[in-house]
Amino acid sequence: MKSKGKLTWRSTSPLLLTLSVTGGCVHGSTTPPVNSYCAIAQPIRYDSRADSAATVARIEAHNSTWVCLCEADCPAIGSSTK
Repeated sequence: MKSKGKLTWRSTSPLLLTLSVTGGCVHGSTTPPVNSYCAIAQPIRYDSRADSAATVARIEAHNSTWVCLCEADCPAIGSSTK
């Protein structure tokens, strides 16, 4: 007769099998490295005479983000000049 509170190999094997299979999927932290964007992104070059104003605006927004994140040259957010 089996006691009610006792764990047996038969009762724990499905749990152990699940943990062993899913345990290989976890590789520490799930947050990306701090400079992962800077490792792949670059400023975009454009010709303001040939490109549309909308294209130039989007490129300048991208380049501003790049400078802020990768060159640590961000203007103070929320600051006002008097």
